[in-house]
Amino acid sequence: MTEVYQKQNIPTTAGSEPTTFANGQVTSGVTCPKLTPLALRTADSQIVVWEPAGSGGAEKALFLSAMAMDTTAGAAQKEVIKGGYFNEAAINWPDGMTAVQKAAAFAGTPISHSVVR
Repeated sequence: MTEVYQKQNIPTTAGSEPTTFANGQVTSGVTCPKLTPLALRTADSQIVVWEPAGSGGAEKALFLSAMAMDTTAGAAQKEVIKGGYFNEAAINWPDGMTAVQKAAAFAGTPISHSVVR
């Protein structure tokens, strides 16, 4: 029998690496759920939602949101995840991400992810 998992029942972490956090300035207008890939916009060093086809720093996944974020009222300091080992299924990937794009995400950062079976 195949067991069906709902997103909220998927374990977040995938290994024994400790999860590390940082605070950063999240730009105005960001709304995203927990564990959304984030990037650092080079023009003003503010955190934005990762855009794989973006530019100006938005194309490089560096962090994960540590909680649901809403900065529609203005830019704000928020806690982000800067390192750890995560279950790939728990990450809120942008729609249409391929396995190759997921594998390349966070390259060169202390964030790792894998499929947990």
